[in-house]
Amino acid sequence: MKKHLTYISLFLTFTLNSFNVFAFEPVIVTCAEVHPDGSVTIFWENPSDLSDFKQYDIYHSSGTNFVKLISINIITDNYTHITNLGNQAQQFYYVEIISQSDENEGSEIISTIFLQLDSSDPGKATLVWNAIDELLPTGSSDFYKIYKRIHEEPENLNWELIADDINNTLYNYIVEDGLCNDSINFKIEMENSSGCISVSNIKGDWFNETNFPDIPVFDSVSIDINSNAILGWQPSTSQDVDKYFLYELDGSTWQIFDEILGINNTSYTDTRYNACRENHSYAISAVDLCENNGQGTFLQPLRPIFLDSIRFNVCKQQDTLYWDQYINAEPEVENYLVWRSDNGSDFNLIQTLPPLSNDTIRMSFIDQNINPGTNYEYFIQAVFGNASSSSCKKNANSFSYKIPQHIYFANADVLQTNEIDLLVDVDTSLFSCTWELHRYDPLSNIDDNFSSTQKSQLQGFPLNILDIDVDPKTTYYEYYALVYDSCGIERLESNKLKTIHLSGSKTDQQTNHLEWNAFEGWETEVEKYDIYRISANETNAILIGSVDNQTYEYDDLISSDQATEGKLSYWVEAKQTIGGDYNYNSYSNSNLIDIFFESNIYFPNAFRPGGLNNEFKPIFNFFSGSNYSFQIFNRWGQLVFETSDPEEGWDGLVDGKSQISGTYVYRLFYKSIYEIDVDQKGTVLLIK
Repeated sequence: MKKHLTYISLFLTFTLNSFNVFAFEPVIVTCAEVHPDGSVTIFWENPSDLSDFKQYDIYHSSGTNFVKLISINIITDNYTHITNLGNQAQQFYYVEIISQSDENEGSEIISTIFLQLDSSDPGKATLVWNAIDELLPTGSSDFYKIYKRIHEEPENLNWELIADDINNTLYNYIVEDGLCNDSINFKIEMENSSGCISVSNIKGDWFNETNFPDIPVFDSVSIDINSNAILGWQPSTSQDVDKYFLYELDGSTWQIFDEILGINNTSYTDTRYNACRENHSYAISAVDLCENNGQGTFLQPLRPIFLDSIRFNVCKQQDTLYWDQYINAEPEVENYLVWRSDNGSDFNLIQTLPPLSNDTIRMSFIDQNINPGTNYEYFIQAVFGNASSSSCKKNANSFSYKIPQHIYFANADVLQTNEIDLLVDVDTSLFSCTWELHRYDPLSNIDDNFSSTQKSQLQGFPLNILDIDVDPKTTYYEYYALVYDSCGIERLESNKLKTIHLSGSKTDQQTNHLEWNAFEGWETEVEKYDIYRISANETNAILIGSVDNQTYEYDDLISSDQATEGKLSYWVEAKQTIGGDYNYNSYSNSNLIDIFFESNIYFPNAFRPGGLNNEFKPIFNFFSGSNYSFQIFNRWGQLVFETSDPEEGWDGLVDGKSQISGTYVYRLFYKSIYEIDVDQKGTVLLIK
């Protein structure tokens, strides 16, 4: 990064120079030296001409924003920043030189050399540091020098140069044999031809000789009856072993959690956590008398067989076991043994399973030999050579769920809105189930699952569903219900109800004939069928007759007064015989049908527009036909009036003009209620 003087324009520059205003060149920073206490001295080279010098502004950053440290108003080539930051992280500096006219020019940024030390590998020090800048300061050497100083020799106050040709920022130093439990400090230097030296912070640690103990044989991890992990290993073959480090894997890092003194102490009980609830991976290393920590068994870690909580499937009545395979066994795992105890009895071997080829894949076993109400306890044992490892013991209680005990389709009632009201008696003692309603349409021959209701959706008792996707005027429907338990298993099928479909016709002018199918499906018989009628001029229906449960037709004899009403509507109601296990007293109605009558027609022979009889049209008691057409022609055969509305008549006008008195011809055509074409002609006298 470089701070540049801002020039507004060549013209401004020329003008300023004409008034002898001096413009500085920047200083050239050359070195940054970190002192043992963390303070930092930076060095620079000044421009050749300082005649217009006013001051230096020194700026500093620890990696975020730059802050001015100080202004120096004497000419110098170095500055010491009193701080301890040089020992904590990489520090950044630049110098601005200010003229008497307050012009400024900033130097390049220089950073301290921040040395970091990785001593995780005994016998080797890995040194990592940063460059002073991406482009080294002018005059810098191409190589870093590395120095060390051993604390074991206090009389040795001088630093020993161990490398002077390093052109990168990484160096591995191998500790000499014979160094036992002593520390080494390191520092990095880079010389500059100006005479200064960039010096890093000092970094050190304790080191041991490089002859590390052999890797111990870590042979088993198991779980005891107290849910503790038991670790076992063989004594190290290195005779100078003083202790063993025990490790566990924390995320992706191995952490020492304990140590065991003595070469022949080869077992450990980990009581820090419940091994039945958590699964930890372990490793071990041997440490000699000089605290040399040998290579650990990190590439061949061990962990207990972790058995999950047993998953009992109440629907299938089976226990499912999942466990982590035993890894890195020596020799390899031959088999997994599944042991089970029933209600506290002795454990019995119930299954032998070979290991999976990939030991990172979890294993499973389904125990289908389950009796509801029994308490089972399981554990898994891995067998390898003459050794074995056992998991924790896990319990599972088996039980059965409540099965639906009854379902009764109580009623299917056709409403006059052409919807069907359904009533189903269900078992409400269940915690969970689904009631599925089916409808059979004989016209389409389709059995349709049109409604499903879960126990949690039940609004009241009994279950009441309104079926709106039906046309009861055209056919009957059959209904039944299925019950699925909480596991989705079909358990019960209800009785099947058949609705009443009513049809009717006129056998003669005075008789309406009704027919219907039998209502079917109640647990008790149909007691009788009641026949109801309502006329077009009435609001209340009347009971006109009843028949027994084996009769499915009825003739209604109509009086002449009733025939003048034009339309009669009928429905049939089935009444259930009281009794049965469910003791319902239901009524089921059929669809509503209409039967129409043919009306008498009267034609006036004359009319006077504006008089008492001021328009001409056919006079009906009621009109029940269709395709109505009424026409009037003058004596020259011209059409003067036409309508399709039975209520509309001719007022003697054509295009708003009165017609002359005289005889006119009419024609009436329509299709009767019996689908018979009616065509009547005649004359009428128009009187003025």
